[in-house]
Amino acid sequence: MTQVLSMILLVISMFSQADTTKQVMRKHPNGKPYVVIYFSNSTKEMVKEEVFFSNGNLQWTGTYKNEVENGTWKYFYENGRIKSEQNYINGKEDGVCVDYDIHGKKTKESHYSKGKLIKEVKY
Repeated sequence: MTQVLSMILLVISMFSQADTTKQVMRKHPNGKPYVVIYFSNSTKEMVKEEVFFSNGNLQWTGTYKNEVENGTWKYFYENGRIKSEQNYINGKEDGVCVDYDIHGKKTKESHYSKGKLIKEVKY
């Protein structure tokens, strides 16, 4: 099941990036990508950012609209497990943001509206 989901996400990612150009902006001393930016081919604006640990695992990724954070941003531990998921609209946190411990257990939910913290639940 996990492999099927991964494949579906890969196909969706490929189609969503069809109108983008990927640029490796910085590399780690070992030659692996550190910062990767995706630019829209039509508008030339930055639309996505990926930052990697030196071991090649993703450190964080997120999307932009009008060059500000927009959509879901995901942060990871160096071992590849999810650290947090945050939602942005026009550069401000909006919706439910979730934090996880290094084992993948949910530790906190923060509820935002237009950048203002409304409610926080700790587990």
